[in-house]
Amino acid sequence: MKYKSQIQLITGWVPQILQEWITESLPVDLTVKAGKWHGARVLLVTIEANTAEDLEAKRRAFNAMIEAKGYGPGANKK
Repeated sequence: MKYKSQIQLITGWVPQILQEWITESLPVDLTVKAGKWHGARVLLVTIEANTAEDLEAKRRAFNAMIEAKGYGPGANKK
């Protein structure tokens, strides 16, 4: 059985270096698509795993990584 989880990231809140990594260098368990959520541009990140535990671990790791790289409203302000 395959498990999936989706995360929506507001495009303007993602630091440029993280945007490049997400769109160009992702591991195979992650897919990214551009989309809209309540009128805002978002990146829709889908994480796949073979077990619920693996999915949760990958989701937590991805969240920790984006937070460490500065995801948030001031991500691209200089």
